[in-house]
Amino acid sequence: MMLHNFKKVILPIFAILFIASCDANKADDIVNAEEAKILKVHNDYVNGWLDMDEKKIMALLESNARIQPNTLKPIEGKPNIRQFWFPKDSSKTVINDYKTEIISLNIKDTLAISTHSSVLDWTYEKDTMSFGLLQKGINTTIYRKQKDKSWKIWRSMWTDIYAERH
Repeated sequence: MMLHNFKKVILPIFAILFIASCDANKADDIVNAEEAKILKVHNDYVNGWLDMDEKKIMALLESNARIQPNTLKPIEGKPNIRQFWFPKDSSKTVINDYKTEIISLNIKDTLAISTHSSVLDWTYEKDTMSFGLLQKGINTTIYRKQKDKSWKIWRSMWTDIYAERH
């Protein structure tokens, strides 16, 4: 009788748990694949800056992207962001070092929110003016999934915890 109850009650429960765990593993695989795509965008962004690759950086943004640099008003749209980051005024900005560490990454449907810490060391030159800045900060980026299933940067803001001219 005990074996019969085991077959009728316990085995179906194990079967349901096994199927549910397979579905959960599949869901985890999907989330992990999406996380990998988002982390690639993040890494391409950092490497784009290290290489000073304007085209690479700008290609990672949605056309209606918005950035909000520390202490400045938001800058909206790729043309305005391009003008802010890559002005055509004979100035030269060099990224000496840029390191980030992801603090959190959450995906909700077609949006992903990432928070990361950063250390950015850069120099700026124009005519006779020259200075460098070392910034340590916290950044929040919102990525949006595109129709082609890729991810692009939709919103990004950053706050300096520490900044020192050099």
